Amino acid sequence: MKQSKSQFFSKTSDDFASISMPQSTPKRVSKKVKQLKRTPLDCDALWGWQTEDVASAVDWNTLQKAFDALVAPSLWADKLKYQKLVQALPLRASGSKTPLFDLLGRTAVKKPEEMSESPHFAVSSAIALQESPGKGRGWFATKTIEAGTLVLVERPLVALLDVEWRDEPWADCSSADTAALGMELAKSFSRSLASLLEQFHPKEPTSISSADSEDEDIEALTAMEDAVASSWKQIDLSESAKRRLQDVVRLNSLGFYTNSEQLCHHCNFLPLTGSGVFALASGFNHSCEPSVQRFSIGDLTAFVTNQKLEAGTELHITYIESEMLRAPKSLRSQSLNRDFTCSCPPCGLDDPPELKTGRRTFMRVDAPVQAKLSLLPPEERVETIAAALQGQMDDEEDAEEEPPEVDEEDAGEATKGAEKSEKNTVLLGKDAQELRVAQAMALMQLGRWEEALQTWRQLAAFACHHCPPYDEALAVFATQAALCALEMKADASQYVKSAIESHRMAFGFDCFRWRYQREVEESSVSAGVKESFLSAAAGCPLELEPFSKAVAAWNFSQDEVPPAYQIFPS
Repeated sequence: MKQSKSQFFSKTSDDFASISMPQSTPKRVSKKVKQLKRTPLDCDALWGWQTEDVASAVDWNTLQKAFDALVAPSLWADKLKYQKLVQALPLRASGSKTPLFDLLGRTAVKKPEEMSESPHFAVSSAIALQESPGKGRGWFATKTIEAGTLVLVERPLVALLDVEWRDEPWADCSSADTAALGMELAKSFSRSLASLLEQFHPKEPTSISSADSEDEDIEALTAMEDAVASSWKQIDLSESAKRRLQDVVRLNSLGFYTNSEQLCHHCNFLPLTGSGVFALASGFNHSCEPSVQRFSIGDLTAFVTNQKLEAGTELHITYIESEMLRAPKSLRSQSLNRDFTCSCPPCGLDDPPELKTGRRTFMRVDAPVQAKLSLLPPEERVETIAAALQGQMDDEEDAEEEPPEVDEEDAGEATKGAEKSEKNTVLLGKDAQELRVAQAMALMQLGRWEEALQTWRQLAAFACHHCPPYDEALAVFATQAALCALEMKADASQYVKSAIESHRMAFGFDCFRWRYQREVEESSVSAGVKESFLSAAAGCPLELEPFSKAVAAWNFSQDEVPPAYQIFPS
């Protein structure tokens, strides 16, 4: 007996911030607040390498062997702490030895007796921190930089793994990760760290909060606020200065996710996920058309250009998911939730009328939904997902819906339109991509290789047309497409080539075999096909080419390219 689709796909109201929030049972909150043991960080002693070629300067072989040794034991993730991760993954490189404060153009609080044992970063000499009009400081190219160039590898100043705070009674609060990292900052606070953070944005406390108190468990939220206040109680700063530092964490922290694009990620590397505040990477400003993307090996985070940059060009990253970058502007803004308004070209375009009038709900494909889908038999999973991709959902258990907010000058027209229009269901590209991945994997389980190949091509088409150039997920889609083609005994050479080259451009150096061995091993294809793919990948010549040529090689038909998002009348 088939289950109702409403048990898998829920609708949410217009508040986009709630789309990715998992549903959970409130925990009983203890009033006792833990006392954190302080371990001040000496930033004066931090240093790193400045070099012309970061990719060649870093000792990747040592890092890869260290990573493999960390995750080799069967219980490697048991009681894993951030400090253990740091000790397990050394950053070894070469170049010009540079103190962190010197690179930032600042004076150290005191002359360190000795530098820290390990380098903290490896940075390209082709980029420099300069003032960016209207944005504060930013990273700029000092000479021409080619696409696929590794410009920075950095370890965060202060960081925490998600597993270290997941058992807290306030862990389900929407801003729990930021609160936990803020408490870690208090634990690490020192005079030299305070001096370093003086240049960070914002200069004054802000009024923007990432928590939506109306949707929060008040008891848990209060417990979290008490824990944060207690962690800063020992620090001799004004209340305003403490609030500013918590805003520094919220507005500058970056998450790190090992092998996050891979299908095996959630099973194998989730315990390595965390967030941190980076001294150098904090200088990358946001754009919805980013020229730099990032990846992590543990907490070590690398930044790679995805296009050619001329001297004087500012380097940008995105602060939101790449699949969201062609979502409607209003939704990108809510997802961004920062104290600035993005002025990139896509943000100059208005939202479609369907999102300005009438009522709208969003189809949410979060972790609980994916878990429920995985329990369905493959055939039923394919059918359920196919219906969802057409906007078909039951109307049971709908969340309360509200009309979208509009500017006062448009209020009259919007109200008039709302009276005439029906409710609209919105399927965002990021959720549609999650569905297609689950659909393609189910088709492979069923041995329906041609249909699976077509789905992987659609996934790749979305990445090529709606994500930044050489999005990291493209290597996954090309790999799985190649495996399907090999099962069909068709020519897979172009897919193999795309997998190898897109991976190299996304990661800045050739490490495909090391990163994708497990990805291939866990695929549903036969052992012979896995061997054939890995053999073909090892013998594939590496030809770095412009992204437009790489996209053209896929030869997508017009109907293979999914829309950035879809609006279905209810």
